[in-house]
Amino acid sequence: METIKPLGEHELLLLLVQFGLLLTVARALGQVAVRFKLPSVVGELLAGFVLGPTLFGALAPGAFEALFPQEPGQVHLLEVVSWLGVLMLLVLTGLETDVELIARKGKGAAVISLGGIAVPFATGVTLGFLIPERFIANPSQRLVFALFIGTAMSISAIPVIAKVLMEMRVIRRDIGQVTLAAGMIDDTIGWILLSVVAGMARTGGVNLGSAATAVLSVVAVLGLSYTLGQRLVSWVMRTVDNRVGGDMAKITTLMVMVLAFASVTQALHLEAVLGAFIVGVLVGRVKRFDMAPRHAFESVALGVFAPVFFAASGLRVDLSRLFTPQVFVVGLLVLGVAILGKFVGAYVGARVSRLGHWEALSLGAGMNARGAMEIIVATIGLSLGILTPEMYTIILLTAIVTSLMAPPLLRWTLARVEMTEEERQRLEAEERAKKNFVSNLKRVLLPTAGEPGAELAAQVVGHIVRDEDVEVTSFYLHADGDEPAPTKGSAEPLERLESELDLPVAHNQRRAVAVDGGSPSSAVLLEAQKGYDLLVVSATGRGQPGDGRLFNEPVDELIREAPCPVLVVSTGARPEPVDGPLELRRILLPVWASSAERSAAEVAFAIARNRDIVVDVVHVIGEPNHRSRTGSRKGLSQACEIGEDLVTKIAELGHSVGATVHTDVQVADHVEEAIVAHAERNADLIVVESNRSPVTQRAFFGHHVDYMLRHAPCPVVVVGLP
Repeated sequence: METIKPLGEHELLLLLVQFGLLLTVARALGQVAVRFKLPSVVGELLAGFVLGPTLFGALAPGAFEALFPQEPGQVHLLEVVSWLGVLMLLVLTGLETDVELIARKGKGAAVISLGGIAVPFATGVTLGFLIPERFIANPSQRLVFALFIGTAMSISAIPVIAKVLMEMRVIRRDIGQVTLAAGMIDDTIGWILLSVVAGMARTGGVNLGSAATAVLSVVAVLGLSYTLGQRLVSWVMRTVDNRVGGDMAKITTLMVMVLAFASVTQALHLEAVLGAFIVGVLVGRVKRFDMAPRHAFESVALGVFAPVFFAASGLRVDLSRLFTPQVFVVGLLVLGVAILGKFVGAYVGARVSRLGHWEALSLGAGMNARGAMEIIVATIGLSLGILTPEMYTIILLTAIVTSLMAPPLLRWTLARVEMTEEERQRLEAEERAKKNFVSNLKRVLLPTAGEPGAELAAQVVGHIVRDEDVEVTSFYLHADGDEPAPTKGSAEPLERLESELDLPVAHNQRRAVAVDGGSPSSAVLLEAQKGYDLLVVSATGRGQPGDGRLFNEPVDELIREAPCPVLVVSTGARPEPVDGPLELRRILLPVWASSAERSAAEVAFAIARNRDIVVDVVHVIGEPNHRSRTGSRKGLSQACEIGEDLVTKIAELGHSVGATVHTDVQVADHVEEAIVAHAERNADLIVVESNRSPVTQRAFFGHHVDYMLRHAPCPVVVVGLP
């Protein structure tokens, strides 16, 4: 077997210089565009004109040829880098795509897409029959040429549109999602049309078998991706996070899946970008791929690879070819038909879907961008012998000009699209979810040594995460050499925990660890360092008389040393653990003036939402302490007003997630005694929040919380933040 010659030193040098030059100019012009209140993609696209044959090649042809030689091997090296940018942009688009919202808006998006495909395709085909023969590589294939022009006119540039929408921070708005949905439908149909036309170009005639295969392939890929593919992606991401952990491992896994899916769609002649977009959508629905790895991936994609891709697109455009009068006229005609056909089609489709005037204009402006997709189409047309070099330049010019037009037009039209109340509430809910303590839980550690109180902790955790995509690891500590033996009835401790959790099997993980003379808390803390978001501590035992501890030494150590937030589940003043299911009718949520107690509120509302449970949000004002500070009844009245405002804001949070909330502001001599008295009257569970503060080497949550843990007549859940 002959040894393959490695990449030459000169070829590598050229690639490095090209990459660095394109990146520098693209980012610099991108910042200039931002200064003029334009999306950076405008400057990045212009970088290709500056460094390409249009400007740099015309002013210094020798230097241009030296830096960007038109040798196939060298050109293809830069194309590979550019393709990485395309794939990463499509992944980001998928990560920001809301499948549920698109499904709700699907009918409207389909109608818009139909208009955005039918009108430009019809006008493009008509134009293809009118263009002079000198622009057709093979005049005997006029039909193929006309169909190809129609396909090129129908394509939209999802990477360009997505980048503009992301930079304008409207990609999560209804109009942004509908634009993406309509654009993806357009491109899917465009890929099918391209497959058909390419088949016709290769065979010289219409190939119905090729067309049917393309359609069936798209349907099969989408169907399998959103069923088996979603489960596979979720399992892979969860497994990698559990066994390796860290943002780097997640990003690596994402790119491996992108390359795998893109390879499959490319092999099926459906274009690699479809596979990348699908992976983005699927991973975007996996909770483990949270904001940190998304931000890291986005920084690399938008800061490095995407600018190089947009700049490299312009390197292919030589505007000097347009100086011939006939080429110039045909170029203007193609550009005008492309803009008008897409704009009219999208606008009419949007109006038929009962969207407003400015929304329709936004869709027409956004879907007009051709960008990368049309450049790919033009390249395929040139390689198949459908286009002449002049026609190739015209189509590339159309792609660049429409992409440059889209950002300012979108900025102008989107600024006039009014936000509906439903959309505002959805966006606010999404923003709350990003900061929500419960919604951002991914992995919960629930340790037990077989103590009876662990079942109560499991019940509480099950109530909290029942509607969330959270994995709970039941962690059983037993003596070395012993099997995890049953300690109550006939069920093993792990089975009892899973029974009380009452979660889907996919959300449960089992771990049994032998502890041979070592500290059980050390084993738990070692496990907790493996990327858990919450450690649940069952606190049934009490400290030794005279040592001042609330809990026994292992529990006290877990609370003090936990590397993540802890959820302490205590039986309160009851000497025995709760036996049987925890009956919940009312939850008491005490809040203090110094904090909104947001995490505790989210825990209480997660338990109560959409259930027949009332959350009593109570704020108690200590009258003696307050009088000593203010010295007046007026000051007390003001404190009550502040308290009312506090509990009202907390209640609004509960109402927004479907919980029943009652509020109360009280004045009492002793705050903690008033809270315990309220619990004695009507509470089945107390949920409270506190920062973990080590005092005299023991776990300490503050005097109010400590008092409740010692005297509450019902179980107490403490959300202990670091």
